[in-house]
Amino acid sequence: MSLRDKVIIEVGVNEGQPRAANPHVPFSPKEIAKDSRACYDAGAAVVHYHGRDPSTGAAMNSDPSLTIESQRLITEQTPLIAYPTYAAEVRVLGYYDIGKPAEQRYRHIVEGVRRGVRFEMGPVDLGAADANARWNAEKGEWLPSTGVLMNTGNDHRWLTSFCREHAIKMTFGAFDTAHLRNLRNLMDMGWVSDSPLVVKFFLRAKDATPQTLFFYKDRLRELFPETSICWSPLTYGGNQFPLNLQSLTLGGHVRIGIGDYHYAEWGCPANAALVERAVSMARAVGREPATPDEAREIMGMQKPIAATR
Repeated sequence: MSLRDKVIIEVGVNEGQPRAANPHVPFSPKEIAKDSRACYDAGAAVVHYHGRDPSTGAAMNSDPSLTIESQRLITEQTPLIAYPTYAAEVRVLGYYDIGKPAEQRYRHIVEGVRRGVRFEMGPVDLGAADANARWNAEKGEWLPSTGVLMNTGNDHRWLTSFCREHAIKMTFGAFDTAHLRNLRNLMDMGWVSDSPLVVKFFLRAKDATPQTLFFYKDRLRELFPETSICWSPLTYGGNQFPLNLQSLTLGGHVRIGIGDYHYAEWGCPANAALVERAVSMARAVGREPATPDEAREIMGMQKPIAATR
């Protein structure tokens, strides 16, 4: 099988998922690293994690110590491509939650790079992330949004500059098809010249339909007719496998993880069990999972100087 036919399996190991929804959600750096190792053994190539309070699980996304320790343990114990989130918000006027400037949201990565911790990939969200409301399944009610995670042109200038300076592969998150135009702008301005581009389509469960995925994919090809792109759908708050099956048949890649969805209807499996399902599904349609080094080659990344199994 040629490298271009292989599939990159990424795992969102914890996000903001509570253990009340799935008891296997890892919180501490040691738990995140252990879970990542199990995902690697099952066939994953990439892991994404959020900083969480080791005891309570409270979001601590931009905490340097938690991110640095998680990143260090993962990269020392596995050859996985690992990267953290960078969302952090500030309360404005006592009500609105607005994203902080990019350099503040990236402070945990900046500090990690300064200390010599290996970061190969960094998230760059392409637009404003949020809707006017979200459904809280635990409470059985709609909760109005109190703000958005802003990503301005100045944020994008800082993010792309930092990633280029430190040879960090950018992974772009599109929360709307309009955000793909922002990516086109970044390329036209010369701030992004990566080849291939790595793009994730962030879809809420109610929007994760075959028609929506076709729309994203068609818009991507319309805007980037000559550009090589590694793309994958990301379903928040719902079963990810139906859309991932579609992605596999269309030449895309896969993102799964109990951080994105609890899978309570499947008995609350651990992340590694989801990876095993994804591997079986990929092989059923004739695609093999890429190893971490194969994933690096597919995404145009350099191999790390030292990687241990």
